[in-house]
Amino acid sequence: MFTYPVTIEQLQKYLDDANSVSFTIVEESTNKSIGHAEIVQANDGTCKIDKLLIGDKSQRGKGIGEQVMKELVNYAFENLPVHTVELNVFDWNKAGIRCYEKVGFIMNPGKVMNFQVNEDIWITLNMILTRDSWNRIRI
Repeated sequence: MFTYPVTIEQLQKYLDDANSVSFTIVEESTNKSIGHAEIVQANDGTCKIDKLLIGDKSQRGKGIGEQVMKELVNYAFENLPVHTVELNVFDWNKAGIRCYEKVGFIMNPGKVMNFQVNEDIWITLNMILTRDSWNRIRI
């Protein structure tokens, strides 16, 4: 969707996507934007948490990602006609995987992708959380 350099047109197209809901992550005490998140709805009863970025490095490792993930999942199940929330995570992102598991996501072993980045192969794992599982966890 984006190519360098990012243009206003690219950003506008991203923001105008009717299947996408974007969120700015704000640190409440300072009212400072520290990240971005996005949910993209598919037509098959699923949605994907497509982006979760805590850009301010000083805010990482504080549990914010877990809190944001819970809010995103809750938003998806309360506001979208979906039965499953999924996400992709690089296999080397151990902190991200732990965060998602704490929220209730489990590995979906049938959905693994490989990407070539320069000379390296990056492996993307898929994780899922169903509405039924979420409802059991929240109780």
